[in-house]
Amino acid sequence: MMVFNHLLKTAKTLQCLQSHSIHAHKGLYISFRNESSFVPKKILIVAKLSRYHFERLREPELNETQLKLKLIERGSDYDTMLANHFATKAVTDQVIQILQKMNVECKVVDRTTIDQSYFTWADLVLPVGGDGTFLLASNLIFDNKKPIMGINSNPEKSEGYLLLPMKYTRNIREIFEMLRAGHYSILMRRRIRTTLKGEEIWKVPFHMHEKGRVAGGQRIYVNEKFEDNPDELPRERRLPWLALNEVFMGETLSARTSSLFIKLDEEQKYQKVKGSGLCVSTGTGSTSWYKSINSLSQQTVREILNLIDTKRQFTNDEIETICSTFNSNLRFDAEDSTLCYSIRDMIVTDAMSFSKRIYPRGFCKKITVRSQCFDAGLVLDGGIAVSFNFGTIAEIETFPEDSLRTIILPD
Repeated sequence: MMVFNHLLKTAKTLQCLQSHSIHAHKGLYISFRNESSFVPKKILIVAKLSRYHFERLREPELNETQLKLKLIERGSDYDTMLANHFATKAVTDQVIQILQKMNVECKVVDRTTIDQSYFTWADLVLPVGGDGTFLLASNLIFDNKKPIMGINSNPEKSEGYLLLPMKYTRNIREIFEMLRAGHYSILMRRRIRTTLKGEEIWKVPFHMHEKGRVAGGQRIYVNEKFEDNPDELPRERRLPWLALNEVFMGETLSARTSSLFIKLDEEQKYQKVKGSGLCVSTGTGSTSWYKSINSLSQQTVREILNLIDTKRQFTNDEIETICSTFNSNLRFDAEDSTLCYSIRDMIVTDAMSFSKRIYPRGFCKKITVRSQCFDAGLVLDGGIAVSFNFGTIAEIETFPEDSLRTIILPD
């Protein structure tokens, strides 16, 4: 009983401290400050490829009636899909019209037409869609100078942790008025740099969307040249893409156990781990997959507390307080140089106990991973992937010069 009271008291204290924070944006704490006036002259709009648009590209020979029947037979909600498409398109069209009235030059691309030269051309990269569209755009920014700002095209359906608050979707003109007035803040989101070492590190990359036959998935953007003779290529390769959320390493077939050797920071010896793969996240990514992997459910908390005190019936509010406090504290600052790692479904048996230095979840500045897998991938932000098989080494860390210059507007 004393243990539970201590847990509940700690949870309430943390909850109180969080409620008095100066400023919170989507769960990430930001000290808001004004900047100098920013009036972009060339804006690249990265538009969302809607599900409806994707299905239309996928079935070009079908007329609208035939497409509708096929989608309904497949179990899809055609009307909702079409409504979401038009909602997204309406926001994109409105952004274009406003920029034209402001005499701002703009170009519009999506996953199927995106090109690196457009990013070099633009003063501002403006994803219009959801978090996936923002991540797609961020993968094509290779330094910490190019600003990016995202508009949620359908806030009623999409949380949009990486995007501007909902009110700006309904008043797009205000976005550019705020920029002109200098009423914005710059958040330098840390990104992950990955360096591969080994013999098979120059295999042609692939996109995870390609595995799902998503339109545009075959397009990989890279300045590297893949030569026919692998013996002439160096045994070390710094990947050109920077991960904003996370890097995942594991067997492509999820049912197969992933075997990895791991070193944290400056450790000299590897520790062998087995599980369903390794996820290494930034502060930005701590609101995404990392949080999903490590969040406590009410069922788990209730079962643990019932073991502590079998006579007491815990209320739903008590359980919710502990869950929400624990889960919210998984998040940390997007500008923090720290990385958080999670070993998914870490296997622990009598023959293979916990390492003294490796826990299923922890923090580090750098993590080195040597693959013991047979058909594995190293995946950046759930998109671009490279082969990560037996003997290949990945060094994962963050550097200030790789940060993503994100524009934040007040709530």
